Amino acid sequence: MAAQKKSSDRRAGGASLGTRFSLTMSIALALVMAAAGVFLFTRAVAQAEKTQELAFLEAVKLRGKPTDTAYQPIQGSSVQTFENGTLQRIDVVLTKDSKTTGWLYRAKDTERHSTKDPRRYENNQDYEHGYEDGFKDGHQLFVPQSLREQAGEGLPILILGVTLAVILVGALVAWIIGGSVSHPLALIVEDIAQIARGNLRHRTRVRAGGEVMQLARSIDRMAADLDAARDAAFEQNRRERELSLASDVREALLPQTTPKLAGHELAARHVSSPTPGGDFHDFIEYPDGRVGLLVCDVSGRGVPGAMIGAVARSYLRAELLHHEDVSVAFARANRALSRDLRRGMFVSAMFALVDPREGVATVVCAGHKLPLVRYTGADGKIRVVHPEGIALGLDKGPVFERALKPVRVPLEPGDRLVCATTGAPAVQNPQGFELGEKEFFKLVLQHSARTTEQMLDGVLAGIEAHADGAPFPTDLSIVAVSRPA
Repeated sequence: MAAQKKSSDRRAGGASLGTRFSLTMSIALALVMAAAGVFLFTRAVAQAEKTQELAFLEAVKLRGKPTDTAYQPIQGSSVQTFENGTLQRIDVVLTKDSKTTGWLYRAKDTERHSTKDPRRYENNQDYEHGYEDGFKDGHQLFVPQSLREQAGEGLPILILGVTLAVILVGALVAWIIGGSVSHPLALIVEDIAQIARGNLRHRTRVRAGGEVMQLARSIDRMAADLDAARDAAFEQNRRERELSLASDVREALLPQTTPKLAGHELAARHVSSPTPGGDFHDFIEYPDGRVGLLVCDVSGRGVPGAMIGAVARSYLRAELLHHEDVSVAFARANRALSRDLRRGMFVSAMFALVDPREGVATVVCAGHKLPLVRYTGADGKIRVVHPEGIALGLDKGPVFERALKPVRVPLEPGDRLVCATTGAPAVQNPQGFELGEKEFFKLVLQHSARTTEQMLDGVLAGIEAHADGAPFPTDLSIVAVSRPA
């Protein structure tokens, strides 16, 4: 199929370069040689006619009576016969000046002399040179040698001139045809030079057929492929730089240490995805010994998501540390974020402020989809805590503040609170099925009898088992606090 397509492309592109060059040169040279042949034939015929006419004039002028001995055969010359001996040609010299040489053409008089009579020869010399009866009295014609020389006058120069003219015309035709062939190739060389200088969007300007057009199309495809490869490499480098920057920002978002909370156990786990974003968790330490557990999901991925996460973390930390009322702190952080975020961008948050003196956690939800999980040691069951509220940045203030409804959750001995980003239930297996919230809650319940650190390790092991080697779609953060019995 590929061979058929290549052959079809070649036919569509026109005759090959060699075929077109050979055909054009053959036609051009044939025309030149035909013109030269016609010219030489015309001049040769004219020269022959002129020579013939001169021969006739000279023969009439020099011819004497048949009985006159006007010609003397040249000693040692031979007699040439034609037409079965009825015609002769003899090399002779004029007897009247003994200088003019030429050829005597004679015809035999067959009517008057049919037999040979030795008595009619004047001497042996006459017999030897063919002056036998029948030729002496027949028709004769003398052609001087000078006429043959005149017949060839100018012919060498004429032939040389025609040959030079043919060579010059052929060279001119070859130059013209060579130029028509080399011009597209010169354009292709210039096009390749521009492409080599980095202008990969340049396209060839050749409009020809055969191999030249195929070469031009191949160069265009090569330039397009190189341009696409360069764009892909640039995009890949940009993405790698973006991922590296996002990873650096993400690492900066995560707490370096886990704080201490009197009478309680705190622990956290974070698993990064191949495409980092701005999801994070944090601990807010208050001077009076309280500790806040914070998890946030950020819309957007890469550097934009990481930057939004960094800004949200800064606003939330600053407001939560400076305001006793968590509702006021969230309201002020929302007003600040709504000014900085583009339309459609948002940050969801789940915050649990644990007061070890009262054994109570104040829980605030700002549009976080995954509820807080509460395990009660008294009955060994889990419950979900999901207060009302909308995400940060979606509203400039009034709607957000009215929707925010903090709740107080008791934290008795043996109880545990678990907060996680939505990346935990969103983990998929190779078949594309998500873990889901219910399975996540089951994992928390399954490992609730263990220490906080062990519980988080068990939950992560269960999530990874479900993923079965598939990468996590988003970053995953889980924080937990427990009050030992």
